[in-house]
Amino acid sequence: MLHGGAWIWQEYLSLMPSLSQRWHPYALDLRGNGRSGWVSGRYRLEDFTEDTVAFVRQLKEPAVLIGHSIGGVVAIMVAARCPEKVKALVIEDPALGLENYKRFIDSSREMFGLWLELKRSAQSEQELSLALANSFKDYPGVTSQWLLFFARCLWQLDPTYFDALLYDFDGFTNGYDYKQLLAMIRCPVMFIRGETKLGAVMTDEEISWIQQNFNNVSYARISGVGHLLHLQDQGQTPVLTEMMRFLERVPK
Repeated sequence: MLHGGAWIWQEYLSLMPSLSQRWHPYALDLRGNGRSGWVSGRYRLEDFTEDTVAFVRQLKEPAVLIGHSIGGVVAIMVAARCPEKVKALVIEDPALGLENYKRFIDSSREMFGLWLELKRSAQSEQELSLALANSFKDYPGVTSQWLLFFARCLWQLDPTYFDALLYDFDGFTNGYDYKQLLAMIRCPVMFIRGETKLGAVMTDEEISWIQQNFNNVSYARISGVGHLLHLQDQGQTPVLTEMMRFLERVPK
């Protein structure tokens, strides 16, 4: 399980009990996130991919990779790099194409800047949670649980994590071309997206291209949620349902 950008492995905590009835879940903190080490200046897609490849190659059996947002992009790169260690992919709302990815990053610059400023100003995780609550007080649906969780994510984040993403996009995405990578992947793949009007970033054009060109790819759309999908209360159950239905068809 590979979390989204600036999050931590506990993003998937609520899904793990159900999935663990059949599978043995591993949830990773990507470098610079959570309790993983900080490596200033080395937060590119290729870096995250190398770390994850090293992990899955230690496993005795091939794994199913589940990835959200940037975690989904990394999962695709890992599956293309070592197909013998990946038996299926579940990819949650990535910005697949580079143009779409760049648009997503550019539209998020102000938000990322706010996060880092709040992190720099806070003297403790509790103080950061209060600052986040104040900044997001006018956002509907932001709960205390979410604020506490994200305060922990942000408090543990390397403040240089966004540097390559924001200021060296070509370097950050070096080696990533989703059309070439997906053509190298033979295992079953499922893409899950929310509603674009609510913030989902995967485009209709990307979905259409995938469905037209690959017979090992399926797609599910979750209503009432945006990019956060299973992190939203109303998205957790339908996302888990779609995952379980897909994984039932994957040999253990």
